[in-house]
Amino acid sequence: MRKITYCIISGALYLTTFSCKKDFLEKPPSVDITEDTVFSRIRNAETFLWSTYAACIPSGFPTGWSANSSGGIVAGMLAAASDEGDIADSWPGANRFNEGQWNANDNPEDDFNAHYVAIRRTNIFMERIDDVPDAEDAYKSQLKAEAQFLRALQYFELVKRYGGVPIIDRRMLNSDELKVPRNALEDCINFIVSDCDAALPALAPNQTGFLRGRIHKGAALALKSRVLLYAASPLFNTGQPYKEASGDLVQMLCMGEVDDTRWQKAADAAKAVLDWAEAGNSRLITDQGVENNYEYAWSEPDNAEIILANKSNGWWGIYSDYFNFTMPPGVYGGWYGISVPLNFVKLYEKRTGGPQTWPASGDNINQLYAELDPRFKQSIGYNGAKWNNETGNLQIFIKPDGKPAPHGGDRGGGQWMRKFLPQAVNWSSYGTTLNWPVFRLAEFYLNYAEALNEAKGPVQEVYDAINEIRGRSGMPILSGLDQDALRTAIRNERAVELAFEEHRFWDVRRWKTAGDEGVMKGDMYGLRLKPIDGSTDFHFDQVVFESRVWDDKMYLYPFPNNEVYKQYLVQNPGW
Repeated sequence: MRKITYCIISGALYLTTFSCKKDFLEKPPSVDITEDTVFSRIRNAETFLWSTYAACIPSGFPTGWSANSSGGIVAGMLAAASDEGDIADSWPGANRFNEGQWNANDNPEDDFNAHYVAIRRTNIFMERIDDVPDAEDAYKSQLKAEAQFLRALQYFELVKRYGGVPIIDRRMLNSDELKVPRNALEDCINFIVSDCDAALPALAPNQTGFLRGRIHKGAALALKSRVLLYAASPLFNTGQPYKEASGDLVQMLCMGEVDDTRWQKAADAAKAVLDWAEAGNSRLITDQGVENNYEYAWSEPDNAEIILANKSNGWWGIYSDYFNFTMPPGVYGGWYGISVPLNFVKLYEKRTGGPQTWPASGDNINQLYAELDPRFKQSIGYNGAKWNNETGNLQIFIKPDGKPAPHGGDRGGGQWMRKFLPQAVNWSSYGTTLNWPVFRLAEFYLNYAEALNEAKGPVQEVYDAINEIRGRSGMPILSGLDQDALRTAIRNERAVELAFEEHRFWDVRRWKTAGDEGVMKGDMYGLRLKPIDGSTDFHFDQVVFESRVWDDKMYLYPFPNNEVYKQYLVQNPGW
């Protein structure tokens, strides 16, 4: 194996990267000359593939000021556009979602054309890699398989946002019909699965050391698991779309009929990931103690639980856009942070099991926080919680003079997102290494539990999977639930375990629960704390800090109008 080098060898590669920005199916006349240069040597071809990685591997960390230059959402993380989070400042992109102020001309989360720029790169690579003269066939087959996975990943990123999309499975030429219509959703799902299956034989079993971040069999199995889970879920696994539609559009929005066997296929795909892991390729973090296992899994780069991470951004400086956007006010260079609504905090059970009781007001907030699932303090910063050795304990309350404490307390949810803001970030280190987890093993225990419960009900294997996740964080095991109650427990466990990893935003869509009160719609609650004279505890009041807007048309994104106006794409309903 050759060590990955993240560089661009010439301006010609930039032409290939950006040539499709104006129209995602155009092909510039000069690209063939550039291709001949790129595919004349394996080193050039590898470099082209590494830049294709950068175009294809998603990241949830915001790095810029526009949808086509940043992970996450413009100036924030996607968590802030769901019940996981909130940004009090009005201008970041998440608030356009929460206020219903986004549309086919203005989507702060996605750049539709960029997906097809990336897909075009994968198609070029797959067609031309065999022309490279100075590489062994087995290695070229492996690289082609990596590109095929990247294509599948990009199509999944499209499908979860838009439903059925145009399938472009080859390099387009000027002589081709460039206005390719949408395919049926089922065709897209099958295409993604087919790409995963086709890539598997030539992929490395795993990648270790400096090759972490390269595609391997576990990543392909993980993508297959995720896409089949989405295909089996209520949003897609139906004959009645989420919004009224007719004709061919129906097949672009859903699978056409309810088929419960899709849940078993999703369960089998998730089990394949777990089997791959158990063969020595990955494991849950269980050796750091129940108070630290979870934090280690998200803060330690390349730990054993990470199946695939985005490695394009390694070191993050303390004044990087990411930390500016996400650190709480008063913590290093934080501008506004991501506060966590009480709606989401209520999903954390008590350490002893079962829901916490949250009265409208009280004088025992310290006790209520201390009683929560150990993952709470490893994910969320709350009043009195230690941030790190340098900052000390957070102060999030309203002072007697009515002004907020050093770390806020008068806006938003009353708690701060702490996950993905490692304790290692301080004035001495001036930053840290942090990678976005594209696939983390814990997800696939929960994928398996969810799919198998839907396929067979509360069989022992369902309990075994969910209790693996709960047990490593010291939470009591689940048992004796019927299918409906276990479904609720699994969904709750996903919210807690996968918090802030860009699952919740999509999970509530695929479950068709986004429109439920307090999820993506209606009142968002926060806590307002005030000191109690003569006590170390605080008085708290629940307050409504925001009412959010939801319309069922939002279950899928609108295609950008500049593409719809070309009259080859049928717009999603309601937009």
